[in-house]
Amino acid sequence: MNYIDPDIPMERQIAFLRQSLVHFQLNVFEFLKERFGSEGVEIFKGIIKEGTRQGISRLKGKSFDEIKKLALMPDRILGLRIKQDYSEPDELHYSITECPYLEESRRRGLDMEFCNVIEDVQIEEVSKGLVELTESTRMCRGDSQCTMWMRNPIGR
Repeated sequence: MNYIDPDIPMERQIAFLRQSLVHFQLNVFEFLKERFGSEGVEIFKGIIKEGTRQGISRLKGKSFDEIKKLALMPDRILGLRIKQDYSEPDELHYSITECPYLEESRRRGLDMEFCNVIEDVQIEEVSKGLVELTESTRMCRGDSQCTMWMRNPIGR
């Protein structure tokens, strides 16, 4: 795999890209909300919806086992720490224990609207287009982790 600069360790490059992505998304959210108020938040939701739909389209036709494996992959790019709680043939329970978006939101002194918008939109789109996905706990609501439940609905 080729990286931007072979003299800079891969993990350092990935961390830089992660930080850049997190900052960019938060900056876009803050700008749209500040400039356009609730309409700006709706515009941001549309951007996240479209990105999520594009990701879902690449997963169409994959088996539920393949989707579960992808959901549990260590996320080196976004920096999410994910652990499997348990798995059955048609369900998966997993937890997100670390999230750079939440960390940056807190560092900036923001309320948790950004995190809630991202999670609500992504869960809705994944549930409409791929698998049933719910979240029983959420770090941006003060829980110690985000607890996800994924189910393979019959016929999909």
